[in-house]
Amino acid sequence: MGGNRFSKPVAFNYTNLQDQRILKHVEGRNFSGYVKELILADIQKQDQALRIVKKSEGGGIKIVVGR
Repeated sequence: MGGNRFSKPVAFNYTNLQDQRILKHVEGRNFSGYVKELILADIQKQDQALRIVKKSEGGGIKIVVGR
């Protein structure tokens, strides 16, 4: 790998049912790209975890948690 790149390995156990399910799901995909997309989606979800949707004239607010 070049100068600015590094890897974060992920280990899977072929005998673990959850790992088998994950491996089947990612089969044929760009694993690195897929993992990066999932991490970015998680970051966005956390950034938007609490949103003020509406402020009332009386000072109350409506907050949406998550989506």
